Amino acid sequence: MTRSKNNRLCNKNRLPVLDSDEEFLKAFTKKDKPKTAVQEKTAFRDAAEEQDCEDNDDSLENEDFAAMLEESFKIRKSKLIGKPKPTPLKKRLKRYPGVELELDLHGYNAIGAQLKLRSFLQSCKYQGYFTLRIIVGRGLHSENGAVLPDIVEDELKEMKKQNIIIWYEWDRKQKRNAGSIIVYLKQFEQYE
Repeated sequence: MTRSKNNRLCNKNRLPVLDSDEEFLKAFTKKDKPKTAVQEKTAFRDAAEEQDCEDNDDSLENEDFAAMLEESFKIRKSKLIGKPKPTPLKKRLKRYPGVELELDLHGYNAIGAQLKLRSFLQSCKYQGYFTLRIIVGRGLHSENGAVLPDIVEDELKEMKKQNIIIWYEWDRKQKRNAGSIIVYLKQFEQYE
């Protein structure tokens, strides 16, 4: 609470604090009597002194409110015309959390791995996960070599075209050395 020029108590918004109901009643009731020009000027001065807690800006009183409103709308429209540039992919991926969930596809055949991968990624997207690890193995113990890495990579390329995922990368940056893939799900479509 602060004090004004007339030693009246004001709150933090510089509005007068009224002590009793009588002062409240006086502040909001007006007695309409015909006044002369001199009485109007003195009444205006008295009212200005009573409300010295409020800031009066004479420049705003002289301008037309409608013109100022139109001008503010024009300024706002000019700012909204340009769309903001989308955030680069590298910067977006840095904001993603670490691996939240894993799927191990060891022991699945090609068709089973495709079905399991697709259903897993769809359910994780709807549950709100961001970063996943898909373990495919390196194919060291199979007769024909690694089959799952190629199948999973093809499926991920297809899901990227469908905007389910935004990016995927091999765990050790090279396909032949990695046994797993890190997948980043697309959760925020409005940032595209």
